[in-house]
Amino acid sequence: IKKCAQEGLESDNIGIKTVDLVLNADNLQKGIVKYEMKPVDLKEIVSKITAEKKVEAESRDLKIELDIKDGAYEVLADAFWLKEAINNLIENSIKYTKKGVIAIGLEKTKDLPAQAGKVLVSVKDTGIGIDEEDRKILFTEGGRGKDSVHVNVDSTGYGLYSVKLIVEAHNGRVWAESKGEGQGSEFFIELPVIV
Repeated sequence: IKKCAQEGLESDNIGIKTVDLVLNADNLQKGIVKYEMKPVDLKEIVSKITAEKKVEAESRDLKIELDIKDGAYEVLADAFWLKEAINNLIENSIKYTKKGVIAIGLEKTKDLPAQAGKVLVSVKDTGIGIDEEDRKILFTEGGRGKDSVHVNVDSTGYGLYSVKLIVEAHNGRVWAESKGEGQGSEFFIELPVIV
C-alpha cells in the first residue's frame, strides 16, 4: 500500500509541476511576471544549483562536473527566475542522458571583442543529442524533439520556452548545439555582466 501511495503521490506531483510549468510560461509570455532585478553573483547561483542536482545525477549513475573560470560574475538579474532557467537546463541534461557526464561551465567571453562584457553558462551532456530538425523548434512554445517523450514521458515543450523568455528578459540569449542524435548536447546562456 505504501509503495502504491508513493507512486500515486509522485504522479500527482508530476501533474502539478506540468500545470505550473505551462502557467508560468503563459505568464512570462504575457509579461505578467515582474522581475526584481538586482546585482547577483552568477557564480553563487550556478554553484548552488550544481550542488543541489548532484544527488539526482548520481542516483542515475551520472557524473556531474563544475568548471568555473576565475573572475567576478555579477549580473543584473532576478535571482529566482535566473535560477529557474539554469536549473531547467541542468535538469533536462540529467533526464536526457542515460550514461556519462553533465559538465556545467561558467566563463567570461571578454576575449571575443563582439561579446565584450558577457558571461556564458554552459551545460554539456553525453545524452541523446539533438538533430537539426528538432533544434529549430526547441525554444518555441510547446516545441520538443520528436523522440523526447520516449526518453522523458513528462516532456511538455514548455521548459525551454520558459528558459528563453526568462533569459531574454535579462537581456541575454540562449541556444543549443549538438552534433546530432546520440552525440550529446550543449546548452548556453549568455548574459551581460555588470561593469
